[in-house]
Amino acid sequence: MKEFIAELLFHFFIMMIIPLVNIILSRQSRNNKINFTFFLTICLSLLISSLFPVRITDGLEFDLKFIPIFIAFYYIGPRWGLMAIGILLGITLFVDITKLIPNIINYFFMTILFFIVYKHYIRKRLLFKLLAGVIFYLFIFTTRTIYLMQTGAMGDFPHLVWFSIVSIITLSTTIYLIEMNKLQLLMMEQLKKADKLNAISQLAASIAHEIRNPMTTIRGFLQLMKNEKNITASQGMFISLSLEELDRTNQIINDFLSLARPISEFTETIPLSNIMLDISDFMKPYAVMSNVKMNIHLEDNLYIAGNVNECKQLFINLIKNGIEAMPDGGNLEINGYQRNDMAIIEIKDNGVGFSAIQLNQLGQPYYSTKTKGTGLGLMISFDIIKRLKGDYNIESIENKGTIFTITFPVKM
Repeated sequence: MKEFIAELLFHFFIMMIIPLVNIILSRQSRNNKINFTFFLTICLSLLISSLFPVRITDGLEFDLKFIPIFIAFYYIGPRWGLMAIGILLGITLFVDITKLIPNIINYFFMTILFFIVYKHYIRKRLLFKLLAGVIFYLFIFTTRTIYLMQTGAMGDFPHLVWFSIVSIITLSTTIYLIEMNKLQLLMMEQLKKADKLNAISQLAASIAHEIRNPMTTIRGFLQLMKNEKNITASQGMFISLSLEELDRTNQIINDFLSLARPISEFTETIPLSNIMLDISDFMKPYAVMSNVKMNIHLEDNLYIAGNVNECKQLFINLIKNGIEAMPDGGNLEINGYQRNDMAIIEIKDNGVGFSAIQLNQLGQPYYSTKTKGTGLGLMISFDIIKRLKGDYNIESIENKGTIFTITFPVKM
């Protein structure tokens, strides 16, 4: 029994290499090279577990090779998980060819289950992931119990129970360490963003008004010059361009001031349907200038709680972004409806869309897909959604369009 426990501990510590390497590699920027290095670590654990199984009797042995495959599939990607299964089958071919067919059958069904659970797994919280790991291992425990019953080796059932307990603990520990590392990295990233935002807010509050005063004077003189009758056409064009750039600079200052402005604690009932109609009417001239057709479909009596001015600023920003995403014109569709106790607004465009990398960076200060953008507009919009106790989801296909879905709790 001591030898059995010692071998179990050996396999446990071999598997602990996986989260340790994950923690080390995740401190670097995520890329394919890091994925490959992590995959090599997983393959090493898989190889050691397969070559040195825990042998109980002749023909009966246990190992932890399921764990590296599980981690490869869910923490690098399904493609890497399938590669790990292929490597396992290759190892089986050389080590014990008699187990090749059973392994192919087992992992064929396991792969189907992996794909069924995959989308839910990557979106759910830690508890779901731990339960998923336990359920997968209970499936393995059941098949091995059936094997013991068929071979008349139920005397080794206690060994199977102990091995399964250690296996579940090992898998759960691995998942927990990887998830905690991901959470820590996320918190560090949020702290960096908070520091940036704090610096922007302090800067905005201190210099915005100092910049705006001379800008007002410059704009006034440029307007007077533009109204002069003796200027040439090219001079008029240059003055108009200067006025446009001054207006753009003024908008950037307003965005900075929005970040620096204290959060209003005043809340009221917002008639969301009416607000959306007013904003749509307000934005229609801008849409017409951009050759964009707006289609609005709103259910009546949509009410949420919050600050009306912030709500207006939010949807003006989002509709403006949707229009600007279609430089050659297109259709902007705005839908508003209620599902259960949630008010939902969808803003769809058929513009340039976003890549997966761009989607991950949206809302960060100084990041914008527009050549003259600052990234503050979406950053402010996301902040307003949080203050309104809402949530958002962005679906986008590059060169096809974007669907921006915002949900708010209904004010009853």
